[in-house]
Order: sequence, then C-alpha cells, then structure tokens
Amino acid sequence: MASDAIVARYLKRGGVRIYRFRVETFPGHFNNIYLILDGLHSTLFDVGSGLPDSNAGLDTAMHEMQERFGESIRLEQVQHVVISHSHMDHFGHVGYFVRDTSAQIYVHELDARVLQNFEERIVLASKDLRVFMERSGLKPQARNTLEEMYRFSKSFFKSIRVDRILKDRDRIINGYVVHHVPGHCPGQICLQVDEVLLTADHVLSRITPHQSPASITPFCGLELYLASLEKIRQVPGVSLALPGHESDIAELAPRIDAITAHHARRLAQVLDICREPSALVEISKRLFGERSGYTRLLALEEAGAHVEYLFQRGELAIANLDQVASEANPVIFYEVRK
Repeated sequence: MASDAIVARYLKRGGVRIYRFRVETFPGHFNNIYLILDGLHSTLFDVGSGLPDSNAGLDTAMHEMQERFGESIRLEQVQHVVISHSHMDHFGHVGYFVRDTSAQIYVHELDARVLQNFEERIVLASKDLRVFMERSGLKPQARNTLEEMYRFSKSFFKSIRVDRILKDRDRIINGYVVHHVPGHCPGQICLQVDEVLLTADHVLSRITPHQSPASITPFCGLELYLASLEKIRQVPGVSLALPGHESDIAELAPRIDAITAHHARRLAQVLDICREPSALVEISKRLFGERSGYTRLLALEEAGAHVEYLFQRGELAIANLDQVASEANPVIFYEVRK
C-alpha cells in the first residue's frame, strides 16, 4: 500500500481490520487516525484537531473506506474513542463524539484533566510557559507573541466529559492493552491490538517526537521519554507499529535505537555549546538556527528538555547562581560543570 494514501487497510489475526486515515489536521501537518473494526467492536484511535479541514478530511477518509473496502460503518456509529494523548491534533474533534454520538471516550489519567478541565489547564500552563520563557532569555516582545500564539491555538476547544480513565496495562474494549509511555506528553499511551502497536507520537518512523521540559509540564521531559522508549522495546509479540504521523514502522527496535542515538548526539551538542556560559535562547539558536512563529517555541522547548536532562544529572551548572538567588526570574546561564 502507498505510504501516503489517504486510507490504508491492515488485516490482522482473527479478522480484525485496522484502517489508517491520513488527515491534514493543521495546514501542512498530517495525522494518522486509526479505525479498528473487531467483530462487534468499532474503535477510533485519535480524532484529529477539530478544525474544519481536519473534520472534512476524516469524513472523506470514512467515505473512501466505505467505497473501496465495502465497510458500512458511519462515523456517528463508532462505539469507542481512545485518545492517545492530549495534544490538539490528536483530540480536538472529540467534542463531536461526546455531543452527537453515544461513543465512550477513553484517555489516560494524566491527560484526563486536559480534556475535562481544559480552561483551567490553559491558564496554568500559560503561566508556567511564561516563567520558562523569562528564564530562557527571550525578549519581552517575543515572549508575549509566543504566549499569545499558545493561548490562541487552544481557544476553540471546550471541556468535555471522559467516560473511562486509563491506567498502564489496562485491557480495554476487546482485550487491547494500554501501555503508558510518558515523556512527549504526560498521558501518552500506545495501544496494542494483538501483534499491532499503535504508537501515536511516542515512536515515529522518520522524525523524533517533540520534547519539552518537565518544568513546563510535569510527566514530560527527556528522562521519562527515554525510559518509555525502553519500556516499549520490551513489549513482546509486536510485528508492526503504526504511528500517529508518517509511515508504518516494520521493525520497532531499530527505530528506537535510532531515536535514542539522536538524543545522545543532541546532548553532546548541548555540552559542547555550554563550554561557555549560555542562555537557553542561545543554545536553541545554535542547535536549530533562527526560527520564527510557533516553531521558535518548539525549538526552545526541545533545547530546554535536553538542558534539563543534563542539569538533573549534574553535567551542567548554573553560571550566574548569585543572580538567580537574588532575583525572581532572571535569565539562567548554563555551563559545563567543572
């Protein structure tokens, strides 16, 4: 099957059909949404962003599946909606299923607060983000612009109910196994359907999933992410991994090796940069070059996750400790610990 096809089908043991829908959830940004048809059970794994083009893309994919593969199920008939994690491109359309269908909504306990108390989450996250940006060395105007972008991108979602709170190793629906893999997101899960592992944003086939520091969001951070990679490496019986973006992963262990090696190289780069005292904004620029718009914040968070990891292990020290001790939120300069 073509890796960029809108709809792809996977036939698994016992007659289970898994359909992958490739949907443009934000302009130029594509997600894989999965529909699992298993006897009398129908399950969506993620639902897209909720933006009009994303919703239209999901509808188009459903119609293509019906025409090409003879499936009769309609979107409003789906019984279960499992949210892989609480990033907008994966859960933003879930309100439709709460309001207009009888589907049961599933999400991990560490991400349930985002869906159920979304407005509270945005207020608190914005404040933590502001402190992070102040300490990074961003100028006030840039901070204000990025914080405004952050809040605006979340402004169209309203809190919804959740029917089932998930925990690690839960078995749900028809015996599907929940694997909690925090790091990229606090409540990130992979879902195992027999020999298939739906990896969402935990393991991707080409790029490395975005990392942000735990100082912004607890249960994120590179330490937890790397530990979660090793956890998934140990899951037995997986013959195919289906990620939340990009193409299928035929061999999971080598891809995990490649992601781990990538982060090792990036950590070494940070240590090299910090041979001289450096603020996070400069570290980010040295790692990723000049960035603009929301990608500037993503680059800053990615750099921050690696700095945090090294600082927690005592490999980096604060070069301006006296200033940090005496001021509320000064710019922090990091240097290799001597």
